[in-house]
Amino acid sequence: MRGVQPHVLRLLVAILAAVGLLSFFDPLGLRLTSSSALGSFYPSDTRSGGWFMSSTITHIVLFKFKASAGAEKISTISNRFLGLKEQCVTMAQQPYIRKISGGRDNSPEGLQGGLTHAFVVEFESAAERDYYVNLDPIHQSFKKEIEPFVEKVTVVDFANGAF
Repeated sequence: MRGVQPHVLRLLVAILAAVGLLSFFDPLGLRLTSSSALGSFYPSDTRSGGWFMSSTITHIVLFKFKASAGAEKISTISNRFLGLKEQCVTMAQQPYIRKISGGRDNSPEGLQGGLTHAFVVEFESAAERDYYVNLDPIHQSFKKEIEPFVEKVTVVDFANGAF
């Protein structure tokens, strides 16, 4: 942007960043989401070359429970994981997890490497996933709560079609 003063560029970046944050945190309850007509932009994610329109993120979590965990405890933990969909909310108290599914492994291939349970969590954007993984107090508490019962955790995230 030749000829544009640096302070104008900084202001433009600040406005775009604020729109992205407001659409996720929504402190005024405006319900601006990435499915709105405006969409959401998240400048911190450079995996697709910088500024990009948000896309669905699939977060896959695989557990190997300790033998000492017991079937009842594993069932409790699994149901608690599925319940995160309603419990994890934005600062405006709006649920932001699009979908959670999960269950015990039943693959006949024998390639599980000891992993026994799988959960798939869908987020509207990378920003929502990042909040969930790094900041959401309900999720942080859940991770600490299950730690004594889990021997191994494997996590894989992807944006559909991004290779």
